[in-house]
Amino acid sequence: MRLEGTIAHPGRSESEYCVVIAITNEQGEKIARHVVGVGALAPGERHKFTFSVDVVPARPAGKR
Repeated sequence: MRLEGTIAHPGRSESEYCVVIAITNEQGEKIARHVVGVGALAPGERHKFTFSVDVVPARPAGKR
């Protein structure tokens, strides 16, 4: 899975943002929530974000 998006700041003063990732199971129960980045946007500035999830085979317990 891969998602891309852009945020833009149309205001006249600096703004702050945070990037939050939340993982839930099939029942909607929260498994994890992490803030992975914070930053600031100046007026007229744009930031692009890319998020991806890679699924790989699990390693045997003795080889971790």
